[in-house]
Amino acid sequence: MPPVGPGGQVDADEKADELETYILDQGERPGGAPVVLLDDAAVAAGADPSTLIPAVLDQLPEALRRPAPFSYEAYVLQSVLGELLLAGVGAGWSRDELSAIPLVTLNFHDVAQEHREAVHERLHRLARLRDLLQDGNGAEPRPRVMVLLFDGYRDAAEMVVPICERLGLPVLILPIALEVEDDRAGTLGDDELTALAGRHELGFHTLTHRMADEITPGTETAEVTDVVHRLTRLAGRAPRVGAWCGGARFDERLLGNQRLRELGLTDLISNWSWETIRSGSVES
Repeated sequence: MPPVGPGGQVDADEKADELETYILDQGERPGGAPVVLLDDAAVAAGADPSTLIPAVLDQLPEALRRPAPFSYEAYVLQSVLGELLLAGVGAGWSRDELSAIPLVTLNFHDVAQEHREAVHERLHRLARLRDLLQDGNGAEPRPRVMVLLFDGYRDAAEMVVPICERLGLPVLILPIALEVEDDRAGTLGDDELTALAGRHELGFHTLTHRMADEITPGTETAEVTDVVHRLTRLAGRAPRVGAWCGGARFDERLLGNQRLRELGLTDLISNWSWETIRSGSVES
C-alpha cells in the first residue's frame, strides 16, 4: 500500500473536517471527485469500506477508520480511497489490494474552463488506473472505472467527453431535464443528448434535481415517468441506471423508487454503491 502523503493524498495529521472539505466539495474540485463505489458483492459482504484499505487505516482520522456502513463517514472514507488510488495511479498497491476495489468513478458536475489542465491530467490518471484494475478476461458485469457527469452540464460534457473518448473511458451522463438558471454554461439539449447517447449511456436523475423522498403522487409523473420516457426517446433505448439528488440508496418504500423499478431500471448509484435494484431493497 502506498504511503499517505503529498501529491493530492491525505496527510496523517489532517483533521477529519479538513478531509470532508477536501473530498466533498465536489462543485469546486477542478479535476473531478473520485470515489470507490461498492458493488453488489461488497454490499452483501457487509459494506465495510475499511476492509479495502487496512494498511492505511491507522494514518486516517479516527472517525474514518471504522465507519458504519452507508454513513457520511463511510462516504468520506470511500472518497479518500478514490483520491489515494487516483493520485498514485495505484502505485505500490498489491495485486490483491487492487483486485479488492469494486469500482472507481470520477464524478463531475459543472467544469470551469480554467480547470481544463486538471481535468486532462486526472482523466489520464484514471485511464492508467483502469489498465491496472482490468483483469483481462472481460467477465466484469460493468467496467471497474467510469466517468459520471451529473446534471448534464454542457461545459462538463464539452470538456470531459472528448478526452474520455480518446482514452477509451466509458461515460455515464445523468442529466436533469430543466435548464440550469445560473452563470454557468447550462444543460445539454435534446439534440446534444441524442448525439452523446450514440456513444455513451444516459441515466435517470429526475426533472428538477429531486431527492427520492421528495417524489409524491403529484410529482411522480413529471419527475420520474416522463423523464425515463424522454431518455428512452433520446437514446433509442430505456435507461438502465439512475441516481437521486443527495445520493440515497434504493428504498422500495418510496414512490419514486417503486416507479423506477416498474419502468425497468435495473441499477441505482448512491453515494456509496452501484447496486442492482432488487425486491426487498431498503436503505440501511
